[in-house]
Amino acid sequence: MAPPSDDPGLAAPARTMTVSAEHRGPDVVLTATGELDLATLPKLRRLIRLALVDRPRLLVLDLSELRFVSSSGLGLLATTHREAAPARLRVVAGPAVRRAPAFTDLRELLDVHPSLDDALKDAD
Repeated sequence: MAPPSDDPGLAAPARTMTVSAEHRGPDVVLTATGELDLATLPKLRRLIRLALVDRPRLLVLDLSELRFVSSSGLGLLATTHREAAPARLRVVAGPAVRRAPAFTDLRELLDVHPSLDDALKDAD
């Protein structure tokens, strides 16, 4: 086995995440793509807090396009559940979120949906 290289060109790629917000009347949809971990978590946390300042009726976290979610990302979901009130929180969980072992316990706490359309259904 070859020793690890000091060549920066061979370093593991940095984890990245993009987040966006869409206002739909009194509701807000936050979409995250990429990888949610300790390094990228502050970006999503900031956007969640900004969205809650507007006191939406419904906050949807669309995480269906995440490729990876760490335990710290799952912790953010639990925290957001507590902080979102009186807004209703709904989570669109893709494969990366559903595969996370601790997510099983969170499912009892969170309102989880398989698609964005489903999460927005009956929002009135």
